[in-house]
Amino acid sequence: MALRCWARAVPVRKASASASAPLRRCWREPLREPRATRCNSTHCMSGVEPPWYAKIPIVPEDADAVLAEMPELALGGQGSSAAAAVAGADARRYADIPLDKVFEQDQQVPSETTATASSAAPATQFAELSNGVRVAVVDRGGHCASVGLFVQLGSRYEEPEVSCMPHFLELMAFRSSGHLSHIRMLKTLEQLGAATSCRVGREDLLYQIDVLREYVPVVLPLMLANVLCPSVLPEEVESACEHVLEVQKNLEENPENLVTELLHLTAYEGNTLGNKLYADEKDLTQFSAENLRKFIQKECTPDRLILVGVNVEFEELCKWTARSFAEHPLGEASPTGSPEKQRPMTPAVYTGGERRLERVNPLCHLMLGWEVKGGWNGQFLASVTVLQMFLGGGGSFSTGGPGKGMHTRLYTDVLNRHHWVESCNGSSVMYADSGLFTIYATVVPKHAGDFISVLARIFKSVSQISEEELVRAKNALKSSIHMNLEMRAVMMEDIGRQLVLSGKVGTAQEFGRMIDAVNAKDLADVLRECLKTRLTLVAYGAIEKVPAYEEIAKTLAVSIP
Repeated sequence: MALRCWARAVPVRKASASASAPLRRCWREPLREPRATRCNSTHCMSGVEPPWYAKIPIVPEDADAVLAEMPELALGGQGSSAAAAVAGADARRYADIPLDKVFEQDQQVPSETTATASSAAPATQFAELSNGVRVAVVDRGGHCASVGLFVQLGSRYEEPEVSCMPHFLELMAFRSSGHLSHIRMLKTLEQLGAATSCRVGREDLLYQIDVLREYVPVVLPLMLANVLCPSVLPEEVESACEHVLEVQKNLEENPENLVTELLHLTAYEGNTLGNKLYADEKDLTQFSAENLRKFIQKECTPDRLILVGVNVEFEELCKWTARSFAEHPLGEASPTGSPEKQRPMTPAVYTGGERRLERVNPLCHLMLGWEVKGGWNGQFLASVTVLQMFLGGGGSFSTGGPGKGMHTRLYTDVLNRHHWVESCNGSSVMYADSGLFTIYATVVPKHAGDFISVLARIFKSVSQISEEELVRAKNALKSSIHMNLEMRAVMMEDIGRQLVLSGKVGTAQEFGRMIDAVNAKDLADVLRECLKTRLTLVAYGAIEKVPAYEEIAKTLAVSIP
C-alpha cells in the first residue's frame, strides 16, 4: 500500500415503507479539472495538492423511484418469475459448450486488466455531501468492488480510561440495525457473496465490504447502518463481550503483535497514541448498550465519515450514499466547512522508556523504537521509509531473491553472520503527527546483549551506503508500492488512510518522485534524528540476559552515524 507499505448512539429509526416517504436524491455539480500539483517539498506530503471536492446536495426523491433502481435480487431462491426466467435462459446458453472450447461472451463491464492496460491509470474522484460526508472513488473497471467506510475515531482521541470504546465498536460491527436483524444481515450478505470485515486503529475505524459491483447499492446501506441506525441489542453486546478475552488470548499467542502494542503503550505512555488499542477484562463494565449508543452519537458525526470505493462508478456511489442518509438525522446539512480541515487532536507526546515481560518462551523477543518527528506529515516521510527498506531483514530461513530482503543490510550483516539471530526486521509506522522507527528481533536468550552490539555496528555503517544499495532499496520500495496498489482492497484502504492522516491522497507516481529524491546522506540524517530521541525498549519471553536499559541506550547512542 502506498507509503503504508512504506512502512489499518444515534437513535434507532426504521425507514418508512410508504411511497410518500421523503427520500432524498443527490445531484452533482459539473466536475472541474483538478488544480495542478505544486511540489513544495521533495520528501514529504507538503508537495501533494489537496483534492478538489464536487459538492453533492441531498434533495427529496420518491421512494418508488429509488426502489425501481435497485438491482434484481433472488435471496434464498425467492425472486420474480421474470428474473428467474432470464437467469435460467442465460445459464442454458452455455449448457452444450465443452470446457475446452472458446466462445464469445457479452462484455458488460471491461475487465480490470483490460481497463488499466488500454488507458492511463484511472484518476481518483472526490465529492462531499451536504452533511459533510466525504466520498472518494477509483473505478478500474473490475467486476468486484471494495467499499470502505472510514470513521475518524480511535483510541488516541479518547481519555485513557475509555480508550477501549472504539474496540467495542469493532466487536459490534455488522450486527442488528434498523434495516435488518443480525441473522437476516448475515443471510443477505451470504446470498450476495459479500465479504465483510472491520478493524480498529489508533486514528480510524474501518468497515469494509467486498462484493460484485452491481450489488453495491444493496450492501451500502447495510454498511452505513453500523453508524446510522445500529440496534445495539443487549444480547448482542453480551455476545460481543466474549470476544474481548479471545482478542487478549490471540495477542498472547502472537508475540510480535503483542510487543508492537506494548511498544506504543511505552513510547507514548499515558497519552494519545499510548492509549491501549484493545479492551481487556477490566473494561467489560463499560461495554453496555447505553454507553455504545452515546459513543456513536458523539463520535460518528458526518464530518468524520469517509466513504471510499474501488471498482464502482463515481456518480452511483455518490447517489446511493446520499440516499442512505435520507431518513436519518445525520442526513441534515452540516456547517462543518472545508473537507480539507482535519479533526482536531491533542498532539502526541513521545516519552520513550522500557517494558519487560518475562514469559516461558524459547526465544528473547526485542523491539526497539525511536520517534520519527512529524510522522506522516513530517519532513522525514520518504527518508525513513527508504531507510526501512535499506535495512530490511527477514527470518533465518527466508528464501528468494532481492524481494525477500536477502540483499538488505540486516540480512547480509546480521542474519548471514550470526546464527543465534532467528529474525530481524526494520520497519516504521506513521500517524498524523508522529511516527515510530523500529527494529524487531528474536534471538537466542544468551545472546541478547550481543545483539545490541551488532545493532550498534549496523547503525554506524549507515554512513557508508553504496550507490548500488541505495538504488536497490529505492527500486524495491517503488515496486512494492505499485504491486500492492494492484489489489483493489489495498488501494481502497490506502486512499482512506491518507485522507484520515492528511486530507490528501498522493499517487504512486508522486510517492515515486519522493523516493527518487532521497540520497544516502538523507538516510544517515534521518537515522541520526531518530537516535537522538529517547529509546523505547520492549523485551518479551526469555529476557534474563537482556542488558539494563541505560546500558542499551548508551551503546546505541555512540552508534549515531
